[in-house]
Amino acid sequence: MKELKALRTGSKELIKEINRFKVLNIIRHQQPISRSEISKQCELGISTLSYIMEELKSQNLIYEVGEATSTGGRKAKLLKFNEDHGYVVSIKIEEEQILIALTNMNGDILRKTYTPFEKKASAQTIVSLIEQEVKRMFSEEAKDLSFLLGIGVLSSGIVNRNEGKIIRSSMLGWEDVAITSMIKVYFPEVPVFVDNNINGYALAELEKGRGQKDHDFLVVSIGAGLGLSVVMGRNIYYGAIGGAGEFGHTNLVMEGYPCHCGQKGCLEMYASEFYFKHKLRELEDTKSDLLQRDYHFSKVATEAEAGDELSISLMKEMGTHLGYGLRNLINTLNPEKIIMVGEGVKYKHLFEENVLEIAHDNFFEKVNISTDIVFSHLKDDSWFTGGALLAINQLFQEPIYQQMKAGV
Repeated sequence: MKELKALRTGSKELIKEINRFKVLNIIRHQQPISRSEISKQCELGISTLSYIMEELKSQNLIYEVGEATSTGGRKAKLLKFNEDHGYVVSIKIEEEQILIALTNMNGDILRKTYTPFEKKASAQTIVSLIEQEVKRMFSEEAKDLSFLLGIGVLSSGIVNRNEGKIIRSSMLGWEDVAITSMIKVYFPEVPVFVDNNINGYALAELEKGRGQKDHDFLVVSIGAGLGLSVVMGRNIYYGAIGGAGEFGHTNLVMEGYPCHCGQKGCLEMYASEFYFKHKLRELEDTKSDLLQRDYHFSKVATEAEAGDELSISLMKEMGTHLGYGLRNLINTLNPEKIIMVGEGVKYKHLFEENVLEIAHDNFFEKVNISTDIVFSHLKDDSWFTGGALLAINQLFQEPIYQQMKAGV
């Protein structure tokens, strides 16, 4: 069975709910804001808007703060969203560790923790860790679990967010894992949302990063792997079942390095940390001094910064492959902007020039149509922000849809 969305039947109650969430989201995204400005944007009458405002105040979702500047007459009160109305837990499941953060309703991080686990650990093991860490976090922060309003989960692989399933994550070794229902066993009253990790980061870029003013852009993550999120009309494009963006598994080299996905020659094997691993294994056959050399991105980059010739070469070659990958993206999607994110961004000085030279030599540049390629200025823990926003945005989404089951 596949879960589909259908428009709810129109009614006075539905219109009331839609208007309520519309007003709340205007305040969330444009705070502090006056009643008159809200009225202009949502085209509601004074009495209707006043009723909604009082309701939101009574629910402790908004509050008045300060006064707007005035050229004469009574100064208007400004309204803000109550970011302390409750809490959200943001979770990122990596290959050998789970990252958990407690945030307010604005996605601001209040506390975070990193918990390691054995590679290829079972989904139940991870969910048990989530339960333990979340409950410990609330206890140590002296906060009541009843104020936990949502949980956002980010994972690698193909994710069906409507059904709350990780269809396949080759890095985790998981297939058809109903992660949301597994977590809800321990937190039955809390809404749980799941998405691919790079889509989570794209939410952070949309609301707090270099995508705040753009309608169509791409987010490409580089580091331990290679990811892509496609933003169209300020919404993430998910494809048929949520798997859009598997850019790392497009083929760069015919019958090239084997990939954990089962294919050979995937771009991810050449434009991420995986390239260092494969290349060093090749070189070990002829140079015994390379045995057991650390292939992790941060280590290779640090050695390149220290002047190690092999590491400098590896970073340059990786950058060349990444440049061709970005060129293919530009030629295929013609985006306004590409935002580079992830662990690799902090070492961009080692490969940026090479990447940009190759990527900008694309089909559209021949007729002076350029794509802006920029590097994120968000911090590493913005994955937490993205996971939190995954939950927060769903909690405050205008309720125009109902869930229904339909056969595939």
